[in-house]
Amino acid sequence: MITIDKDKDENQPLNKKARSLADIAKWGKITAVFLIITGSLSALSAIVTLLGAIPGVLLIISGVMLMRSAKAAAALQEGLEENAEENMLAHYASFIKMQFFYAASSVVLGILAFILVVIFAVIGIMAYYSTDTYDTPDSYYYENDPVFE
Repeated sequence: MITIDKDKDENQPLNKKARSLADIAKWGKITAVFLIITGSLSALSAIVTLLGAIPGVLLIISGVMLMRSAKAAAALQEGLEENAEENMLAHYASFIKMQFFYAASSVVLGILAFILVVIFAVIGIMAYYSTDTYDTPDSYYYENDPVFE
């Protein structure tokens, strides 16, 4: 009989912990690669300012920590290392910390960008209203003594 239930695999019965470790090992590595690539692109695109490159560097470090956690999960699943569980949890804790720092730096940079946009808008509006062309927009082209008549 064919069933859709993934939990009951007749060839290789897995318990819940083993399935979770397999998922962490598989998807952790894939996600880590994407985090490292995204962080690299972010850091390279913001290389002009050191402040803009900080989130990219944090994503790279986060990806490396997730990759180490995924490798430790694979080692724990296969039973290769004695302290694989401790390594997995330690690297995952570092990953969570890096994600917090990334989120905090993104919020700070977003607030700074908003403040800069408001400041530049106010400066632009003030510059517009302080020019003579606001009262007479054609005063530059039409002088008191026109040359061409």
